[in-house]
Amino acid sequence: MKQQIIFGFLLLLLLLLTPIASFSGAAKPEPPPAQQTTAAAAQATAANSGGTEDAEAIPVYLTASGQSVTVGLEEYLTGCLAAEVSPNTHEEALKAQAVACHTFARYRLEVAGNAAVTDTGASDQGYFSQAQRRDRWGGNFALYEKKLQEAVRAVRNETLVYDGQPICAAFFAISPGKTESALNYWGVDYPYLQPQESPGDRLAPDYTKTTMFSKSDMKDLLKQLKGAKPGSDPAKWFGKPTRSASGTILEIEIAGQTITGRAARELLGLRSADFDVTYNAKDGFFKIVTRGYGHGVGMSQYGADFMARQGSGYEEILAHYYAGAQLAAQ
Repeated sequence: MKQQIIFGFLLLLLLLLTPIASFSGAAKPEPPPAQQTTAAAAQATAANSGGTEDAEAIPVYLTASGQSVTVGLEEYLTGCLAAEVSPNTHEEALKAQAVACHTFARYRLEVAGNAAVTDTGASDQGYFSQAQRRDRWGGNFALYEKKLQEAVRAVRNETLVYDGQPICAAFFAISPGKTESALNYWGVDYPYLQPQESPGDRLAPDYTKTTMFSKSDMKDLLKQLKGAKPGSDPAKWFGKPTRSASGTILEIEIAGQTITGRAARELLGLRSADFDVTYNAKDGFFKIVTRGYGHGVGMSQYGADFMARQGSGYEEILAHYYAGAQLAAQ
């Protein structure tokens, strides 16, 4: 009888411990599989979220797989921060970036009328899934994930609006010292995307970059420019540019063709449209020095981090780079 009592007690203890052991860290529950996204599916996900982070679902087009998935807002913004900025960015700058990413997604979906936002900065803004974040951060995953999630949760309900609509909250890495107007770079004017001083950018470790091109390599590149006719003297292939007050090249003559600074940047694969070109006839090389990194319109990410480290909160950062836009509850 005593043995039966002892056996029964051990069996009960085992039953009580089993569910605890299954979540003790030896095995982690797998996330649910990604859902194919349609407008109806996105609405159903939001309606059935019960007030959790999925109350606002973001349809995301994954360029690698060619599929669209529905992602909860907090997960989406955490993934955007991971793809767009370093996790070592100041907390207030992370908050500003989260608001910008949220606003840009809403702009693409509600104002531009896109069915989804892509996961690449080439067309929209970057997004890393949790699996990608684990792979990217390795042993620092828990630390970085917590930091980014805290920034997202602090501002998840906030977006930037102008005339009651989400703004095109453009952002980029480093300015030449002053941001550019959307009109000068894209040819479309937005009242909240105007030039703003960003002096902290000049302190960025990679503020400038020097790129060298041989004469033959440059000639091959210029062949891609319709109508270009590089003459016998390479020193005359590039004319004197006209620039905006922010330093961006507005127009430049290259091999007999006048093109925009943006087109020149894309043709030459440069980091910005603020650059100087010199040719050394002795060694036959072109030297191009660029200042800043990115299109230069909207919020400078390095500048935002600099402002945060000088004591600015995320509201002040956003008000500076998107002057005229207002923070609003989403």
